[in-house]
Amino acid sequence: MTNDRATGTVDHLVESIVALNPGADREWLITFDAYDLNRYLQHLESALEPRAESTPWERIGDTPAIVSRTAA
Repeated sequence: MTNDRATGTVDHLVESIVALNPGADREWLITFDAYDLNRYLQHLESALEPRAESTPWERIGDTPAIVSRTAA
């Protein structure tokens, strides 16, 4: 990742995300900060790589491994 991408503006990050995920809603994406958008972009980019033992997706420690929801 280049320095430009690490500190990219929200607009730049949103455009990069939409290029990889055309179904993503720009209006919804801009509600997130640059840190979260950058993490999502990294996840999308890692999904493009072939899966192998040497290229696993590593979950960042600030997110839970399991998330659940209770129906209202």
